[in-house]
Amino acid sequence: MLRDKSRLLGGLTLFFKKMTDKEKKNAEKAVKVGFAFCLIALLISSIYSVFSYDRFNHSFLILIASLIVFFVSDFIFNKVDGVLHRDKK
Repeated sequence: MLRDKSRLLGGLTLFFKKMTDKEKKNAEKAVKVGFAFCLIALLISSIYSVFSYDRFNHSFLILIASLIVFFVSDFIFNKVDGVLHRDKK
């Protein structure tokens, strides 16, 4: 019975409770805020790098890669869910 409600990780037993719908929505909001913060921080770092060193650095590449991953995954998720093929009324 103990094994059904826990997962073994390195000899430790950890218990995970199921998230409520409200907790899932709040976690989704937190992920969006965290993602936006990271993008803004990378943007500021990239702008500073361009003006200070007259070249792009890894922060800019991470920023662009993050945006590409975001938009491609958003497109794929919408395509899978059928959102892109809805009839507009």
